Order: sequence, then C-alpha cells, then structure tokens
Amino acid sequence: MREDVLRTVESYIDAVRRRQNADALPLHPDIVFEGPLNTIRGIVEFEAGLKPFYAIMKSIKVLRLTADDTTCAAALEIDTTFGLIPFLEYFHVAEGKIVTIRAYYDPRPILEGRARASVS
Repeated sequence: MREDVLRTVESYIDAVRRRQNADALPLHPDIVFEGPLNTIRGIVEFEAGLKPFYAIMKSIKVLRLTADDTTCAAALEIDTTFGLIPFLEYFHVAEGKIVTIRAYYDPRPILEGRARASVS
C-alpha cells in the first residue's frame, strides 16, 4: 500500500512538472487543495488553479518523499519566476487517487512578485 501511495504522488509531481492538464493528474474528482493563498475544491477549480501556477513555475525538485498506507509528505523546492520556494505538500491518497493536498510554503515571494508585476 505504501508503495502505491508513493507511486501516485510521484506520478502527480511528474505530471505537474510537465504542465499536464488536471485530467492527466491522479486526482479524485472532489479533490481539495489547501494552501496559504487559497483553498480549491473539485477538479474544475483545480484545473483553473494550475494555469497561474504553471505560468510562474520553472522546475520542481523532490528533496524527500515519505509515505504510509494512505498519506505522503513531499519536501520540494519549486523554482519560480519569483525565486526558489521551499515547499511541503501533504497528500491523502485513496484507491490510487489524490483526495486532498495540503501545501505549506512561505507565500511572500509570490505576493511580492505579483505586487511588483501589477505596478509595472
């Protein structure tokens, strides 16, 4: 079971790296994403949230994955147009689909970058 959870999360991270549409990601239709800047509910909202993320994402480096029977924590470095952002994501997986994602990161580089872009 642990290996299945790891495979699901690795598949998700790889698909995000390749800027895949939400329907190509191993997501439950009722996915819930919670982060410091927003909460997203459902695959349609998730797809809409990917577009601005993909616009600023340069690369994703996996530092560590750790999992148990239904959850996985991923320590990541996400290189963005606003700089490198240390990121921790906590996933709940059921039947090969990601049901919830909780993202932990410092949103200040994104907020400051957006503010600079809107003044220009």
